[in-house]
Amino acid sequence: MNPKARNLVLTDSQKACLVALRSRKQSKTDIAIEAKLDLQKAAKALEALKEFGLARRGEMNSWHLTGRGRSCRVKTIPDRIRRGSAFPGPGARRLLDILDRPRRGTELAERLGVTLQRVRQLVVKLHAQGFVKFGDPESILDAVSRIKDKTVLLSRDEARVLSAIPDTYATNVKKIRIAVLLPVKRVQKILDHFVSRGLVIAQEGFTDDAVYQITAVGLKHPQRHDDASLAQAPRLPVESDRVRAVLSAICDARSLRIRDLKNGLKIPQTSINALMQYLKRKGLVQKTGQERAAPYSLTDKGFDALTEMARRNAA
Repeated sequence: MNPKARNLVLTDSQKACLVALRSRKQSKTDIAIEAKLDLQKAAKALEALKEFGLARRGEMNSWHLTGRGRSCRVKTIPDRIRRGSAFPGPGARRLLDILDRPRRGTELAERLGVTLQRVRQLVVKLHAQGFVKFGDPESILDAVSRIKDKTVLLSRDEARVLSAIPDTYATNVKKIRIAVLLPVKRVQKILDHFVSRGLVIAQEGFTDDAVYQITAVGLKHPQRHDDASLAQAPRLPVESDRVRAVLSAICDARSLRIRDLKNGLKIPQTSINALMQYLKRKGLVQKTGQERAAPYSLTDKGFDALTEMARRNAA
């Protein structure tokens, strides 16, 4: 083929690599995945594009389009089909045998007794043959699964967020963002996706912000890392020992009058009056009747606050 010809004729694999380059893929692995080729075939196609003046090799073995590669029109012809190229080889079959669930590249390398580079070669080829899929095309060894595995695979950022969400208490977007070092908008988008998938539940927090807690389904997800740092719980609307004592007394008795709280906890009248008004404004307590001396009971928010205060005190 003449590289200066007006209408270039490329093989299907060469055209697929050209399209991947036009999609701003630069590494050989990314190009191979986008083009659904194995690494060897992608490398051969890229070298051909270089000879045709459509691509050039940059620093760190990155690949880039030339001016001609951005604008030229091409025709395609089928690749020569290599015998047995559509079937996994012995190493790939061994990998598929242990891929009973989504696994990380490090797990696969350890169980196969090979290097990570070899695992990369195998999974890229299996992807080209239509046997496996990746959680994150930008980081393919974070999660690999069989193509028919129904597990919802997560990107690297999604796996980090899921791993940071606690199961024993709820927390908010800001605390999760601090734990995973991602932008708030990105974390919120991921959380919304998790809620729709049943991996996380959203609840009304003590403030206007929603809080999130992982579900049993989320806990069992194979990409959740048990050794990850959990996001801290958000600040409570009230935190003093006196407030906890008042809420506990009301909870134990189900409802109490102010005078009973004053006498039982030995709190001065003016202080208990001010405290109850404060707790009422916070939505933690409510009167059980209309009369002036009606007893107070905990609201759902008050009970949740007391439960969380007890959890933190015991931790």
